Amino acid sequence: MSPGKDQEYFSDGLAEQLIHELAKVSGLKVVGRSSAFQFKGKNEDPREVGRKLGVANILEGSVRSEGDHVRITAELIKTDDGFQLWSQTYDREINDIFAVQDEIARATTEALRLKLLGGNGQPVPSNLHSANPEAYHAYLQAEYFSGRGQSKEDLDKALAYADTAIKLDEKYAPAWALRASVQNKVAEFVLTDSTEGFRKARADAERAIVLDPTFASAYLALATTQSNYDRDWDAAETSVTKAAALEPGSVEVLRLRSHLFRILGNLDQAIKLYEQVVVLDPLRANSYSALGYTLYVGGRYDEARAALQKVLDLNPLAAYVHLTLSEILIAEGKPQQALAAIEKEPSEWEKLTGQVLAYHALGREQDSNAALAILIAKYSTGGAYQIAEAYAYRGESDKSFAWLERAYEQRDAGLPEIKTDPLFKNLRHDPRYTEFLKKMRLLG
Repeated sequence: MSPGKDQEYFSDGLAEQLIHELAKVSGLKVVGRSSAFQFKGKNEDPREVGRKLGVANILEGSVRSEGDHVRITAELIKTDDGFQLWSQTYDREINDIFAVQDEIARATTEALRLKLLGGNGQPVPSNLHSANPEAYHAYLQAEYFSGRGQSKEDLDKALAYADTAIKLDEKYAPAWALRASVQNKVAEFVLTDSTEGFRKARADAERAIVLDPTFASAYLALATTQSNYDRDWDAAETSVTKAAALEPGSVEVLRLRSHLFRILGNLDQAIKLYEQVVVLDPLRANSYSALGYTLYVGGRYDEARAALQKVLDLNPLAAYVHLTLSEILIAEGKPQQALAAIEKEPSEWEKLTGQVLAYHALGREQDSNAALAILIAKYSTGGAYQIAEAYAYRGESDKSFAWLERAYEQRDAGLPEIKTDPLFKNLRHDPRYTEFLKKMRLLG
């Protein structure tokens, strides 16, 4: 509500920090950022919001900032009848913003405490403070661009603002943890040299933990590096466990833990955790996409289809979904329907992967070869794992193993899926497959 309408990053940041603060309260289920932010700037009936998110209470508010002065309003509303449980207005100088965050989190928890938490649930004191308000502003802008998406432009801006926050306050743990998270994304999406990107991410995460061992996001960033680069699953699980102890209501903790379970082959537990993820983040398409893929891997095709349809309901242009639907149809012996499904896939490298599989299942080897040739020509760097999948499904074991080695050298982000990926079924009798799993630390 600021006159210049230029404080979106600030109000978004305040909302996100409150999500983290409230997620620390044991017994309190807090909807994730992606779903909560769907209602930003909308004057929607609280009862309808409650229905869509599956929540009993809503914390909403506004920010008005002019110069060094900020006015924050906050109110806690019951979704069943729209009645107010608590409200407050804060008029403060900008350097008091941390105290306001603490007050809102504490007052919200107190309002819910007797009704929901049985007298327990005082929030943990905030660890997001910086002695330098300018560092905090830079941090919020880094968080804003990091949360906007996965484009190189947004991630570059996020890194630049995180750098600024660290220069202004070298002891500001959240800025180090956020920079680690962004470095992980940059490396994972092959927007920089992956080895260098993950090295920087690890250093930043470890620095954040030294500065503040109670900051959950730092452990999540470290776990991501340990999983995606080190392939040290035990270390990643240890880091996630530490994050879970610090922020038990965090949807990001559940998301990463369920991903680790899938990689290691514990599909039932992975599915249970992904189901919890969609409860806490019900309007985020990626939540259902991951659940749908895991159900497919577990052979639960009808449930997988239902989850994937939910993705398309939320985002008709979502990537990956039609590839997984196509793989399900191939597994069910319906290659013609699989080919029709993959033609709707918006992502080119995934569309090509699905075409290779569907054409082979139809016996159209010339068309399968043509799609595979394009996949190799265009995506040999970022898509080595998918090329290995295609060769494995077609029964060309030697070529599949050659591309698996290439994916291993490139630190391909898809490679950890190899233990449970149904497309490698033809390789599982091969001694080289067992040896490769051992090299990936996926077998004892």
